[in-house]
Amino acid sequence: MRLELPSLIRLLGYGIALLGAGSLIPHLPPMPRLALLAGLTVGLYSERRSTPLVPHLALTGASILFFLWYAAQFSRANPALPVVSILAVLLAARLAAEKTPRTWLQTSAIALFSLSASTLFDLGPRFLLFLALMLPMIALQLVLLTFQTANQPLSPRSLRQAALTGLLIPAAALALTPLFFPILPRTQFPLWNFIQQTGGSQPAGLADTVTPGSSSHVTETGQLVFRADMPRVAASQLYWRGTSFSRLDGLRWLRDPPTGTAQPPASTNAPLSQIITMEPGSSRTLIGLDMPISFSHANGTTIPWASWNRPLPASRRLRYQVYSAFVPPPPITEQALISLTRLPNETPPRLRQLSQQLRQAGNTDQQRLAALEAWFLANGFSYSRTDLPTGVNALERFLFETRRGHCEFFASGFALLARGAGLPARLVGGYYGGEYNELGGYYRVADERAHVWVEVWQRGSGWLRIDPSSFSVNADAALGEPRQRSLLLRLRMVLDSLDHTWNSAIISYDLERQLQTAGKAHSRLQSLRQKDLGLFGSLIALLAASALSYRTLLQLRRNGLLDRNTRLLRRFRRAVERGHGIPRSAPFGLMDLAHQVDDPQVQEFIALYARSLYGNQPLSRTEYKHLSRLVRRGFGLQ
Repeated sequence: MRLELPSLIRLLGYGIALLGAGSLIPHLPPMPRLALLAGLTVGLYSERRSTPLVPHLALTGASILFFLWYAAQFSRANPALPVVSILAVLLAARLAAEKTPRTWLQTSAIALFSLSASTLFDLGPRFLLFLALMLPMIALQLVLLTFQTANQPLSPRSLRQAALTGLLIPAAALALTPLFFPILPRTQFPLWNFIQQTGGSQPAGLADTVTPGSSSHVTETGQLVFRADMPRVAASQLYWRGTSFSRLDGLRWLRDPPTGTAQPPASTNAPLSQIITMEPGSSRTLIGLDMPISFSHANGTTIPWASWNRPLPASRRLRYQVYSAFVPPPPITEQALISLTRLPNETPPRLRQLSQQLRQAGNTDQQRLAALEAWFLANGFSYSRTDLPTGVNALERFLFETRRGHCEFFASGFALLARGAGLPARLVGGYYGGEYNELGGYYRVADERAHVWVEVWQRGSGWLRIDPSSFSVNADAALGEPRQRSLLLRLRMVLDSLDHTWNSAIISYDLERQLQTAGKAHSRLQSLRQKDLGLFGSLIALLAASALSYRTLLQLRRNGLLDRNTRLLRRFRRAVERGHGIPRSAPFGLMDLAHQVDDPQVQEFIALYARSLYGNQPLSRTEYKHLSRLVRRGFGLQ
């Protein structure tokens, strides 16, 4: 049975092109996307009509125009998008062109370049999946194009051999991966991220200031900020601490300078360990579940207490361990406490007046704090990220007019009223909540979880965390209710777990970890004992013997000794030599031998064997057994 070579080549060609285009489409501008869709549509329609729809010269001219257009947009600040756009247009042109072996080779080459170019934007596991699919398809297509060019028919056996060849090529490369993976240099992030950041543009992160009223709405992209490998905890504990804000410049809160010299007390509750993987971004602050007491980085440095600066460039993914527990805070001087009760000169009169009323609402800090919380609960505040008050009097309008705002308004208003009531207070910036991935055992926290809350100093007990946003009438929406466990969400969690594993095991294996691996290997080699060296030598000998055996098998196969038909023919020639005296080395082919020997069984063997050999039809099991019986009986011996 013959298979249609052109159909197989077309199927592989379009599959390779779709893999290349699919890797780039999420990162392409609209015009190249439309070009790819148009090229695919024209190509399929032309295949159906069996004639090219667009002349070759028209496609070449359009490709040149697009090339010049995007080449003119190339610059130091924008080097990647023009390049991938040109690749997409060239791929579209090849898809729309008349399909010849040369066209298919060009299409496969451009698709492979497109897949490689996608790593400028994304180093996720999708690239590995597409590459694993594309390489065998390209290898198989090359073999089939060879058959087509040579005008050779393709039998099922030849197709199986071609498919095996297509699988062996990437399998050989895969076998070398464990050898090269620990030593080859790599980057933790797509090259385009580095180019963007060196050009002055960086992803968003925690800001160094809190300024209510700076914008009428809060922009959320859903961009991943970090993952935290840890057991699930209660939702009320999911306050991810970043930095504190104690200083005021007018009504703008300023980030406290990073510290870390105070040692935590020796006795604490059992600390909760988290492995935090922070994504590349502009945030200069490490994150830990409130209250973090120490951080441990890959270089072994442990930084205790207060706020922590990010030790590596923000363009790199950072993985570290943090321990959190409730511990008594370091002592604070009276002078520092007094500074935490001062109001800035720009404080609105209505806010000062209300804070004085709250001061007079009780004789103790606890009574004044309770009065402040009751005031927020009684005035019907609502949490919102849109239609926010702006301008210099935005905070005053929030407290006394609109009563509509997001966490910065709630925290700023609460902290200023607490200070006016004589309660030392500061803001804390970080994140709240997160989606827990049961499969991976970690929390996934995106930028939409960014949050600000308040800490009030209580004599005798230290800092008390208060989240004023919880006093809003729609507090559930403010603090993020958990999503329903739909099938789509479960699928997204599975994919995110794969992405996290990929980043942790593959992408984050950077130069520092390579050096650590090399150091460990060197230490282990130095500590090897005599019997370990003997075991190591035995392993080397076993590998050498395996390599020699493999080479011997290849040689036997090359000589035809592993092919059952070749072995059967050798046995036949030996049997003819014994029965009729014709040497095996005689220069006779099978047909010549049939004329030389007047033996019906010899002629029966030759007829059946030659039909299989020259008819390109493998011997069936029944035919092979019959020929073997003829050889075992012998010839000319009856």
